[in-house]
Parts: sequence; structure tokens; C-alpha cells
Amino acid sequence: MVRTLVLIGLLAASVPTLAAAQDRDRKYTVGIRSALITGTMDLSGLDPAFDDLTSDGLVGPHMSGYFLTYKVRPYLRIGIETLVSNSDQTAATTMNYQAAGPVVELTYGAKWFISGGVHAGALVVNAMARQGPAPSGGASTGSFYKGEGLFLAPYADIGYRFRRSELGVFLKQVNISGESDRGGISEFGSTFVGLRFAVGL
Repeated sequence: MVRTLVLIGLLAASVPTLAAAQDRDRKYTVGIRSALITGTMDLSGLDPAFDDLTSDGLVGPHMSGYFLTYKVRPYLRIGIETLVSNSDQTAATTMNYQAAGPVVELTYGAKWFISGGVHAGALVVNAMARQGPAPSGGASTGSFYKGEGLFLAPYADIGYRFRRSELGVFLKQVNISGESDRGGISEFGSTFVGLRFAVGL
């Protein structure tokens, strides 16, 4: 999460050097998302050995993603996006998932804009409940879960365009479905709020 925020800052700082051909219509947009969980990820539904994960600042569950979109119409973009989420690896219960899939987005506004879209695809999830404190090295024992499934993630952005760049705040609701063993992976579903930075190409 911290590294992603630093990357956003470096990209934003580099914008003045990317000012050539500002008036050209840019068909492609490439960017990153970085966000923290809001609410609760109910992993205890998988197994009583797992704790529920809640918002806890930078050490709580967080997500990041990279995206590339193409402007089909002035208000419509399509593309592909990744979705990676993980939690503090020193906690008693840890989780992570990796996903990717197509995205469709509607946007409105010039300098100030609002947009919304749907991101969908396949993912792999896992969680672990460690027995005892985190070891200084090597393996640890505990309960482990791994599953595969699909996700559907509607989202909404609000932001500001400057030169060829976009900076905004977004909310993304990740809904997960798939394997039903041990409670099913839907318990990994969660909502994230964070920052979005993109550059037009």
C-alpha cells in the first residue's frame, strides 16, 4: 500500500514533463488504484479458526490494481484491469487474492468528472489462521484455505483531470462467488475506498 501511494506521488510529480501534445485526443488510459478496506471481511464464515478482518489503516486489508482502457465513445471506455488484495502478513489471520478481467466504464465531465463501471473476471483466494505468534523465519502451522471463483466489482470514481492525467477517489465493491466448500469464497467479498491515478496515452 505504501509503495503504491509513493508511486502515485512520483507519477503525479512527473506530469509537468509530459505536457507535449496536450490537445490531442487520447484514446488510451493507463493507471493504478490503491485502496483500504471499509467494513468487515467475514472470514470466520469459512471456518471458526479464521478471524474476521476489518479496517485498520495501512496494516489492514488493502487492494491495488493496474488498468488499461480504450475510449470507444467520449463517455465509454473498455479495457482490462487487475485486482490484488492482501492483509498484514504478521496478523493471526491473513488473506490475499489475485484477479484480473475486463472492465467497462462510463464517464461524464471535463475537468471535474464522475465515472462508474463494472470489473469482472476470475480469481484465486487464500487465507491462513496461524497458531501462535508469527515466527521470525520458516514455516508456521495453522488452518489454511484456498479456492477459485469469479468476481463482479462495480465501482464509482470522482476526480479531476489536469493536462493528460486524472486523479480521483473511488469506491469499489468486490463480490465473489465460486467454490462452496467450507462456507464458500463469498466471504472474501469486501468494499474498498482509495485513490486512482491515470495518464492518457
